Amino acid sequence: MSKMKNTDKVLTVQVHHENLNPRTFKVPLNWIYRASWSAWILLAISIVSSVFAVREYFSERSARPELVSELENEVQELKIALEKKGSAAPVITQAPAKQTGAADSKASDQKPAPAAGEPLEGKSGVWSGLAENITAPASNDSAPIRLEDARLDWQGKYANFSVNVVYKDPGKGSQQGHIVALGRANDRLFAHPEGVLNTSSGSALFDVNRGEYFSVARFRVLKTHFGPYESTKQLSEVQVFLFDLNNKLILNQTFKYGK
Repeated sequence: MSKMKNTDKVLTVQVHHENLNPRTFKVPLNWIYRASWSAWILLAISIVSSVFAVREYFSERSARPELVSELENEVQELKIALEKKGSAAPVITQAPAKQTGAADSKASDQKPAPAAGEPLEGKSGVWSGLAENITAPASNDSAPIRLEDARLDWQGKYANFSVNVVYKDPGKGSQQGHIVALGRANDRLFAHPEGVLNTSSGSALFDVNRGEYFSVARFRVLKTHFGPYESTKQLSEVQVFLFDLNNKLILNQTFKYGK
């Protein structure tokens, strides 16, 4: 008689109930082995899936902020390509770049600044627009950047202005510099970013080097916050200045609002 293989072994189970004849059940051990292996495989799959889920969760939590900003810019770019410009877009006027000549020669002997409470002499403390170290592009130069899809939303007495800064030649490098935005009204002036306006001791309206830094290879979104205003009709215009890192004026564009 040949020996019985392991795969041919069976487990015999007898069930006794009161005084009735017992019932016999035969279960092949091979079935039990397969069921146990299946259970172990399912358990291993569950553990591996849980590990990957935890790793993905912590990876999302520790995502780089600049990566999130890039993804937002990608979404905004697709939105610009698909959406049509609204008919109620603000009137845009392109202001000519301010031509700056050579700086006037300064007197060799400079008087000390007046003390607190003393009157200023001549034009001391009067803003004269752009600083002397700002240069303007040649008249035939074309700005490498344009502003698109300007939007103005009101939040109470505050104006939220946003515009897309678009690089004209995507894939051909990038443009870096500083941005200064002014929210003008008849009786008040607000600037972005905060702290960019000079005090009375400065010779220019604002300090370019304190403007918002930007680096654009395709486009980015400029978001500003001006106010408070007494009414939504008080804001007359938003003026945006873009300078490169050498303090050269790239673009000066005005968006008209109100009356």
